[in-house]
Amino acid sequence: MINQEKCSDRIKNLVTELIFKDDYWGYLFSKINRTEDNTLPAPMGVSAEIDGTINLYYNSKFLDLVTDEFLKIVLEHEGIHVLNNHLPRLFRIISNEVNEEIKNTKVKKWNYAADCAVNTLIPIKKEYDFGNNVKFTIVHPDQYNLPLKQTAEYYLDHIPDEQSKNKKTQGQGQGDSGDQLGNGSSNIDDHGSWTKNVSKVSDVGSLASRLQQYIDSIAEESYNSVRKKGNLPSYIQERIDEILKPPQIPYYQLISKLVKGSRLTKQKRAYTRINKKRVYTFFIDKKNLPIISPFPGKTKDFSFNISVVLDTSGSMRKDDVLEGLSGIKNMIENDKYCKTTALEIDTVIQKEYEIKRIRDIDFSIRGRGGTILLPALIRCKELNTDVTLVFTDGGCDNINLVNRRMLPKKIIYVLTKDGFSGCIDNTGYVVRLPK
Repeated sequence: MINQEKCSDRIKNLVTELIFKDDYWGYLFSKINRTEDNTLPAPMGVSAEIDGTINLYYNSKFLDLVTDEFLKIVLEHEGIHVLNNHLPRLFRIISNEVNEEIKNTKVKKWNYAADCAVNTLIPIKKEYDFGNNVKFTIVHPDQYNLPLKQTAEYYLDHIPDEQSKNKKTQGQGQGDSGDQLGNGSSNIDDHGSWTKNVSKVSDVGSLASRLQQYIDSIAEESYNSVRKKGNLPSYIQERIDEILKPPQIPYYQLISKLVKGSRLTKQKRAYTRINKKRVYTFFIDKKNLPIISPFPGKTKDFSFNISVVLDTSGSMRKDDVLEGLSGIKNMIENDKYCKTTALEIDTVIQKEYEIKRIRDIDFSIRGRGGTILLPALIRCKELNTDVTLVFTDGGCDNINLVNRRMLPKKIIYVLTKDGFSGCIDNTGYVVRLPK
């Protein structure tokens, strides 16, 4: 008979021990909820909850039969999954995939790929045998003849589909890939819970952003608790440096530079200026006589159109938008030749209006489902927009797949701190708001 309270205390004690030994993981898991689930086909597994948090699940049946040292290894394994955003990265990969078969294939391959990335970073055996038919096998790049210490995306691209399907006793992942307790080889952890809540949310990209924000916050908080000790492994320090790294140039300065640069180069035809590149232009006057003229030339065009696309379904706040526009506030409010149009969008354009002052932005309606940017960008093209500013968290349709001629001349994507640029980065400039 399994004493559930005893198992719960054991996990708690292990986390406490890790605070003193492998302190970073101890602090990290002290900030993550822990839930018993004896249907889990593995000792442990992490899950993404619909509120954008992480939960650690454990199976007391397994815990009763393995050592504390083994469980510490499993906790570190789970911790690297969390720290490296393997869950939100998976969500972004599948967020725009409509074919269920392809989506399931990507999920399965990602489970193997993520484990390959993790298991080359920690001192882990390729097999653990505790007797009484309790055995665990570990996914490792060697199984696929792949190099060590690569990213999960690298392994995702290089693990053959058929090979990943045939690694059932050695891969973790779907909850059904390993045998149950007492039936031979089992998984060290379970990934089946990674996507169990995906069907419950309308905007998977937005969930990925919230999840990443949560992970980065607890990762940074854990780091602040242990940084004075200075004993972090290099792979943890690199990830923390990535979270804490300040922008090389203030984002608002970059926006201002790009907008003003676009304006300085804007020109229009001028029939009072000589075209130095084309000296002779032939036309017929009113008397049907041929006229040779060095016109038209070009002159500076003072008119300028800015469009501001507001993703009302993401994590963007009104204050973020106002701050993002602060770099070009003077141009918007005081330049009589500048016209600024705001478009509020979710899956469609909900509202379009002209901005005279940036405080005129009406950004109060939120949470109306997913985000589809393409209709707004096409509308900006129709408005003959010189520069389009898109405020979003990046959880949207894949604009990288769209013909560039359908889009405005110049697009600047202003992302939240934890925003994802994978669906937009090939179609414009990407800047990121500070924390």
